[in-house]
Amino acid sequence: MTDWSGGRFGGPNPVGGSDPSGPEAHDTPQPGRWEPGTSGQPAPWPPQSESGRWQPSTPAPGPWQPQGPQGGGGWPGQQPPPMPPQQWQAPPPGYANQPPPGLPMFGPPQPPPPKSRKPLVITLVAGGAVIVVVAVVLAITLAGGSGNSKKSGSAGDVVKAYLEALSAGNAEEALSYGIDQPASKELLTDDILKKQTAEWPITNIRILSDDSSGAGATIGMASVHVAANFGNKTSDATLQMKKNDDVWKLDSAAIKIQPTPGAENYAASKTLTFFGKPAGDSTVYVFPGWIDLGTSNTYMTVSAKPMLLDQLSLFSLSWIQPSFVLSDKGTDAVNAQLKDALGKCQSSNLLAPPGCPVKLDPDGYAEGTVAWGPADLSKIKVQNFDPYRLTLMFSGEISVPLTVKTTSGGTDQGSLTPFLFGTADMAKTPPELKFN
Repeated sequence: MTDWSGGRFGGPNPVGGSDPSGPEAHDTPQPGRWEPGTSGQPAPWPPQSESGRWQPSTPAPGPWQPQGPQGGGGWPGQQPPPMPPQQWQAPPPGYANQPPPGLPMFGPPQPPPPKSRKPLVITLVAGGAVIVVVAVVLAITLAGGSGNSKKSGSAGDVVKAYLEALSAGNAEEALSYGIDQPASKELLTDDILKKQTAEWPITNIRILSDDSSGAGATIGMASVHVAANFGNKTSDATLQMKKNDDVWKLDSAAIKIQPTPGAENYAASKTLTFFGKPAGDSTVYVFPGWIDLGTSNTYMTVSAKPMLLDQLSLFSLSWIQPSFVLSDKGTDAVNAQLKDALGKCQSSNLLAPPGCPVKLDPDGYAEGTVAWGPADLSKIKVQNFDPYRLTLMFSGEISVPLTVKTTSGGTDQGSLTPFLFGTADMAKTPPELKFN
């Protein structure tokens, strides 16, 4: 254990250097070293003599007492020598923690030398460079960069961006939101897309739910419930989304319409056209919305359920399921052929004119003496159109006025009222009639 009773400030090595040994070192005050009084407390700030330091001739028995009005004070039996007023300085605050007298005294603290501004300038330049790089990256990202910024959002953002691309008539952008790419883009052009949206504008797009921020983000699959208006029709569907190259996409951005099952036996389906182009037995790709569905047969009209967002899934029923009906033009064409067939009677004077659906019983009538009048076809009904065979049935009673000479030399005048029925082949132009 270190002995602190030697009377020197701070123990054996108060300021630095080695500990002096020997009795002289403990009995004789050393120059430049502070010696405490017997009380063990540091003396007040030592007054200075003309020589620069006042040393008592004998160790002070106790603390120095200041003089009172009547004199006295100081150490007992000892008066401090006079001190030049101009050399006395008040002890600095916290003197007890200051170095003892005799040690080098320093002036008031000086401010540190100014630091070099060069590191600061370098730091600012480096920081500015980082900001510029970040700004460039953000600009590239927002401007599209390596991919459309809309594609980097949630699955719901992608669905909305897809519908906005359709609405704007941008076919290529719309296709970019799908994973499965179409084998043919013949009907997936800007011109056709603009025709679709001109008929049925896409409005009121609403993302009703989107689970891509939950479990979907982990497994790379999500569902988006979306609703939008196509013209006056509302499409409400839940679309399945997948992550492809860390970007959410639709299974397909176009509807894949496959040939109708049994089309080889469905004569009318072979006449289908999409936007005026025959489909035949080929697979057709279209965007959801209004579709110019038609037929190459002018005697029919065709309609189908709207092909909207619910048909985008690869697993949805992608057959068009068209409905064919006989058009007014088809009915008029059949009636015209009936009238033409009976007109062949009028152009003949035979009992059984060729090409005429009616004939006169030859019994009692002279051949070549018949005058056939115009037939009344008002009771003929055209019905039972069969799109699988492209045939039509007609039936009804007709009335045909005529005049004929008898074999006895007389003349008979009247009307024939036969019941006609048969079929019309609507695949041919004009329809071909077959009388039964």
